[in-house]
Amino acid sequence: MPTTARNVAPGLSPRQILGLLSAALIPCISAISLTSARGTQLILIIGATMIALLFAWRLSHTKKKTDNIDPLSQVQALLAPTHEFIDQLNNHTENDTTIVNESIHALELEFSLITKKIDWAQSQRDTFEATILISDLRGYTAISETYSPNETISLLNRYFEHMSEIIYRHNGTIDKLMGDSILALFGSYDGTKKDAADAVTCAAEMQIAMYKFNRENQQLGMPALYMGIGINTGKVVASRLGSALYNEQTIIGADVNLTARIESHTVRGQVLISDTTYQLVRDVTEVSEPMQVIVKGRREAVPMYELTSISNPEHLKVPEREIRRSPRVDVNIPFKFHVCEGKIITSEQNIGRISNISTGGMLAYTDIKIDPYFFVRFALDFNILGIECNDIYGKILKVEKKKESYEMSIEFTIIDPQDRQSIQDLVNNTLAQAQNSKYNKL
Repeated sequence: MPTTARNVAPGLSPRQILGLLSAALIPCISAISLTSARGTQLILIIGATMIALLFAWRLSHTKKKTDNIDPLSQVQALLAPTHEFIDQLNNHTENDTTIVNESIHALELEFSLITKKIDWAQSQRDTFEATILISDLRGYTAISETYSPNETISLLNRYFEHMSEIIYRHNGTIDKLMGDSILALFGSYDGTKKDAADAVTCAAEMQIAMYKFNRENQQLGMPALYMGIGINTGKVVASRLGSALYNEQTIIGADVNLTARIESHTVRGQVLISDTTYQLVRDVTEVSEPMQVIVKGRREAVPMYELTSISNPEHLKVPEREIRRSPRVDVNIPFKFHVCEGKIITSEQNIGRISNISTGGMLAYTDIKIDPYFFVRFALDFNILGIECNDIYGKILKVEKKKESYEMSIEFTIIDPQDRQSIQDLVNNTLAQAQNSKYNKL
């Protein structure tokens, strides 16, 4: 007969058993495994004891019964990394406290993850308020088509390692990884302002962390990547979805869908938050003027705010996006484009003309009016350079009426490295020709 919570201690709930086992076993095993009384080992014992007691207290204060959790399997999952950390510690010298700090920090993350999973397991199909964060990489598709699968997987794992550590440190829980996207949740039953502040602070730190990630890419000879983040606060349903063959615990709901819509309107390096989230964090954040955007599934325009900084619980500034800071040149290049509605590319082909261009964006004219914040897909005609261009995606940031046409400021959001280099070559050649012409006139 399999061992269950009822077999182990009749009369005690699974969460009580799990709490007691966690509080007692982890420091005991740590003490038994550490045979000598070195100072660093004593630190680990004390740290593990404190973490275990906090974990036990957390379990004893859960809001609902958790009869479907097997405490022994959960404790076993917790003890495995503990043994690993102890083995690592025994291989280090007495004065090496780095491994101790890293071990305790990793244990904290393990405990946090388990307690959050318990919260979700309690929810069954409950509806509760939370703050949702969705992030997505810009330029990943081009990398996946250029580099080998092993290189791509290695890059993604490095990215997820950076971001998941930040998310858990700010009290978030990763619901799922979707290709190069992350869906994270902040809050469980009693959604508060703190949940929203945690999510916004997390987003700012994630954008800051992209600098370190891209420095690693540069050292590995890989191109820089950029991230867009959308945040929204609202009702979600936590439920187990699937069949007997495959199922997963996840969150769904209209506000999850809205978060995805908000994220889809971000450009690289940008954090957009909904009005609901903004009202919860307005006293501690700085944002840009709201933009009104029509999104699928909503009859009225949805206000979105670009986050620039947050002052509480810590002051963080979202790095400024480099909007067309690279050199630009005047050109006269025709182009054909399609408007994107969400992730759907419309079949109607439109015609326009590019008046100036850089590696970050372009200024173009067209006879039809297209609202700002829509995305477009197009390919540039580089016949003059003998180069074939792939599809480029851009976001319309601004539209102005100019006589009988409309002027569009477009920022590139997805562009292959070779196409970016082709534009750079075009800019360099044009600037060189202009410089030579200037000298010839002297």
